[in-house]
Amino acid sequence: MRVCQVMFFNAIVLVALGIYGYTIPPHSLTSFISVGIGLVLFILAFFVRKENSVIAHISVAFTTLSFFLFLIMGILRHNSLIILMAIVTLIATVFYISDFIKRKREMEESNLS
Repeated sequence: MRVCQVMFFNAIVLVALGIYGYTIPPHSLTSFISVGIGLVLFILAFFVRKENSVIAHISVAFTTLSFFLFLIMGILRHNSLIILMAIVTLIATVFYISDFIKRKREMEESNLS
């Protein structure tokens, strides 16, 4: 699976869970924070698809920051939906970092040959 596909998946999950979170009473507008984060990741995924490394690094930083945001808010509010967002975002972050490490090793090996 490619990085842009993981970004699309993470963005769709965040948007879907944010909209679902809004439909649950008491209809908190703060649930649209995850929708906004998901939309930003969705837009950034198009640039990552075109192999833009600067945008890719910005996306990783943004996703990591989002993970900590979701984790802290989920724990403080005792909200399992927000913790689920944090878990999905953590999985995406781990995938991004492992893909970057893999690409760097491949580049180093190709330079040695």
